[in-house]
This record gives sequence, C-alpha cells and structure tokens, in this order.
Amino acid sequence: MTITKNDILGALAKIELPDGGNLVGRDMIRALGIDDGSIRFVIEVPNASLAANMEPQRQAAESIIKVIAGVTSVSVILTAHGPAIK
Repeated sequence: MTITKNDILGALAKIELPDGGNLVGRDMIRALGIDDGSIRFVIEVPNASLAANMEPQRQAAESIIKVIAGVTSVSVILTAHGPAIK
C-alpha cells in the first residue's frame, strides 16, 4: 500500500491544539517527506511560548502516524518560527 500526503494530513488533522483548531487547519505542517514507509515532517508553531506547550501534540502526531499501514518509521520535529531578532 502506498502512503500518500493525504493519508498523513488526514491523520494529523485529528490532533487538536491547546488554543483551538488542529495541526493541519492551522497550517503548522512543514517539510512533509514520504520515502516508502519512512515519514518525516516539521510542526512549525508561530512562537516559542506556544511551542513550549506543544510536546504532547508532537508525541500524538508521531503516534497517530506510526499506526498507518505501511509506516515503518516516523520523525517529527517541533520548532517555533517568529520574527527575526534585531
């Protein structure tokens, strides 16, 4: 079975965020790579204070992807993106 981007995004859309919405609806998924059964992506949040509370969602994202048929490994990175420091 071939794993598609829609398979991954559909699963990630089920993960709710502490301040409302979900990972996909809030456009937080970046650099999604699918290489046979190896899945990798970045969860990019808008600021460090939100990122500090998002480890449970990162773990949930990893867990929900692991159970998709054909997935052999998952790598999820959580990062914050904010304005440049001057």
